[in-house]
Amino acid sequence: MAPRPYDFSDETKKAAIERQGGVCAWCGEEISTDWSDGPYDGVAHHLKPGIHGGRNDLDNCVYVCRAHHMHPCHGMAPYGIDPQGGSSDTWVRLSRSDFQYWKKS
Repeated sequence: MAPRPYDFSDETKKAAIERQGGVCAWCGEEISTDWSDGPYDGVAHHLKPGIHGGRNDLDNCVYVCRAHHMHPCHGMAPYGIDPQGGSSDTWVRLSRSDFQYWKKS
């Protein structure tokens, strides 16, 4: 599949997971990416989605496990942030301070 215009580059994703020490920024569990090994799949998440003007840079990139990508990051149940069920276009306004395991660059 061809990259979408709002996908992070491999360089950005690698820097983000290295910054986080290979763990989900939400729960702290080790995650699996192209650059880290862990029991849970990791997903690069835009703090501000590209469709809403978010950039594809390191400051806007955070790695989370798949469960936390779908739930708090995109508002899907059981969090109830988005009554429509959320989607990749849903913008749940989160900041670095919402991620307990976000490590500073």
